[in-house]
Amino acid sequence: MMDYQEFARDLRIDMERLQVFIDRGWISPAMPEGRPMFRDVDLARAALIADLANEMGVNDEGVDLVLDLLDQLYSLRFAFSNLIDALEVQPRDVRRHVVNDAQKLNRLTRRGLRSLR
Repeated sequence: MMDYQEFARDLRIDMERLQVFIDRGWISPAMPEGRPMFRDVDLARAALIADLANEMGVNDEGVDLVLDLLDQLYSLRFAFSNLIDALEVQPRDVRRHVVNDAQKLNRLTRRGLRSLR
């Protein structure tokens, strides 16, 4: 875990910009013993934010949008992982029916999307 100074130094950002990251809710330091400390996951997320802003020219509102979409994507991945785990303990017939129904829905959805073109 890192404190504010280490974190900002590793990211090569100033303390004011780090405070923006925190104030906008982009990163949330852990608070062991009442002291803010950053984890490796915070560093990875902040590095992405810095790349979006510095390398790609994305403004703060754009960063909000990108992070929201990424958070949604990770939530969906987690939900699908749980669904797959639940499906794997079901009887073979149940799994086969679920897979067949999903494939049918996928085909219908693709046909529907093609008709919109």
